[in-house]
Amino acid sequence: MMNFFDVVIDRMQACLSPYTPRVYQADPARTAPEGGKNQLILGSEAAFELGALSCDSVSALLVTQSEAVVPQDEILVYGPDLGDIQGDCNFARIAVLRTDDIAKNGEQAAFAILKEIETRKYGVYPEGYMIRAAAFSNREQARVSKKALKAGLNFEQVGNLFIREYKRNRHVQAVKLVFVTLPNVPYGELDALASKAQAITKALDHILDDVNMDCNACEWKVVCDEVEGLKEMHGKIRRRGH
Repeated sequence: MMNFFDVVIDRMQACLSPYTPRVYQADPARTAPEGGKNQLILGSEAAFELGALSCDSVSALLVTQSEAVVPQDEILVYGPDLGDIQGDCNFARIAVLRTDDIAKNGEQAAFAILKEIETRKYGVYPEGYMIRAAAFSNREQARVSKKALKAGLNFEQVGNLFIREYKRNRHVQAVKLVFVTLPNVPYGELDALASKAQAITKALDHILDDVNMDCNACEWKVVCDEVEGLKEMHGKIRRRGH
């Protein structure tokens, strides 16, 4: 079931393939200190903002069962790290998670598990790194404080905190956390792919909510036509209901 997103993962990897990242293996000892849910960084305290309103900003969560795609917990950094950024810049944060076969719990339960995994990002509060994520778009901004930079905060530490939080869900087996700050990456393509991932989730929700729908009249038909397995799932659930 969770291989529905593999087509998006492949295309995102293709977008980033011309660039070489720095790769860090996950290390709990290198986790960013936590600043608390109500952390506030004022403009006067900030060094810069990742994905500021004047910049490109993309956030995506992709799930797979492929060990080849996510062999282990790791953090990939494309572009300058926090200590080398001089001002507001373009930003993408992409989380690719390998899970167990959550579909064996049943389609409805699997969807609930997927949605719970998605909410995990709202439990990450690195000290000196104030995240503002929009619930209904792909944007994610992060205001970084001068004090945190002076203390040595970097993407490796932030990534380890995200990995720890995602893996609080027992179905998550490994996490690849990708940060992008390069100026010329095709952020528009990454944003379109993040939107496609959201569309897959919405199409899945629609299938589970209205099993007797007419596929030819469904607004999500174009998604099901492109993503292998969605049509088959709809047919299987419909047959089961009769």
